[in-house]
Amino acid sequence: MDPNRDTSYMGTHLGRVLNAMNSTTITNLNHSFIGGGKPRIQKVPAFLRSIENAGRLYSPDIIAIGPCHRDKEQLKGMEDIKKMAALEFCCSSQHQVKAFYHNVREVAGQARSCYAEDLSAMSDDEFMEMMFYDGCFLLQFMTMAALDRGPPLHWKMPRLSENWVRRISRDILLVENQIPWVVLEALMRLKHVLVDRYIADAISNFDVQWAKPRVDFEGADKYQPFHLLDLVRHRQLGPFRSAKVDEAPRPMLNICSAMELAEVGIHLTASKTARFADIGVGKGPVFGKLWLPPVYLGELTMCWLTNMAAFEMLQGGTSDYGVSSYVQILAVLMNRADDVRELRTKRILYPVLSDEETLNFFKSIAPFLPYGRQYDRVLQQLSDYHQNRRVRVTLHKIMYNNLKYIITAGSAVGFLITILKAILSLQKSKPGGAPPNA
Repeated sequence: MDPNRDTSYMGTHLGRVLNAMNSTTITNLNHSFIGGGKPRIQKVPAFLRSIENAGRLYSPDIIAIGPCHRDKEQLKGMEDIKKMAALEFCCSSQHQVKAFYHNVREVAGQARSCYAEDLSAMSDDEFMEMMFYDGCFLLQFMTMAALDRGPPLHWKMPRLSENWVRRISRDILLVENQIPWVVLEALMRLKHVLVDRYIADAISNFDVQWAKPRVDFEGADKYQPFHLLDLVRHRQLGPFRSAKVDEAPRPMLNICSAMELAEVGIHLTASKTARFADIGVGKGPVFGKLWLPPVYLGELTMCWLTNMAAFEMLQGGTSDYGVSSYVQILAVLMNRADDVRELRTKRILYPVLSDEETLNFFKSIAPFLPYGRQYDRVLQQLSDYHQNRRVRVTLHKIMYNNLKYIITAGSAVGFLITILKAILSLQKSKPGGAPPNA
């Protein structure tokens, strides 16, 4: 080989390598994230979309909010309804449409920087119009949902069927279907919207008691969300229990099902609220207790649950991973369909799916989600219970695993005593038998 040609090739190739390395700046690497650990709005990673029924979990049915699904033909039917909703939202206030439009324009640049997707093909005017229509639609829809009824007769937008309302409710809380909260804030500076009431109504779908949970826990109204899904997630989580996790290596309890917890004397019980952070481990005189928030698992709630967990995973910096922890804890407790039945019996799970389908749902998403502090705390507390009460746990295992034999033996002894009493009674009643006081 010609050494001059080889040197020339190496020089050209090395130049491309150096240019590639120099162009990969920390700014580019951080493109998916902004400050404070908040992510840019981005698409669900391919490995999450590889799970079973991912399309039903992450893709919108009826409406596109923001740019991620804007070009899908099957979603364009809602664009005219968005415009009508925007007109209704603005005209039902004391301000003119141009005032709302001006407020959105002021934050459009900041909103554009909140997306990880390359939006260079979309002009500033196109982007701003999208933010305006989508923001007005969301706020008008929340107003309608918060009032717990369909649009009044004088609304210019068409009356939506209950099925459409459910489909829209599902779509607007998908992680890929979000617009930055700064856009909604800009619009709400001119018109008050019952956002808290809407969120209470939304998260009541998780509550098996069908009671709309209040949002009065400390810090609920001070949280600055990134988008609507972030805010709903924060309210559904609620406050975390303050408990330190020992970072030193410690033995962990090898429990892989709800049935095994019952075997070692740890009883499952429903928490007092349906908030996902309401999880704890307690110790009684005889038994232990693991309380978990009861949850209704329907089409809406399963979809929102997975999207909240996906949002946590996409965050930059540190995260509490509260929803992911909740999913992981439930997944740990499910090894067979019998474990799902045990969780149903304890009134913790209320699934619309079969036991086997519910098991598959949790087992399919859990391997892809992070383990949060809540997960580590609960598993550590369960391990501590097992380590500190070995004698009690061993005795409980013996009783638990042999209960039917003990009951059977007890029944046999009782039966024998009954027979003996009957024989003695017959002996005493025979003619010529000894008198009772002889």
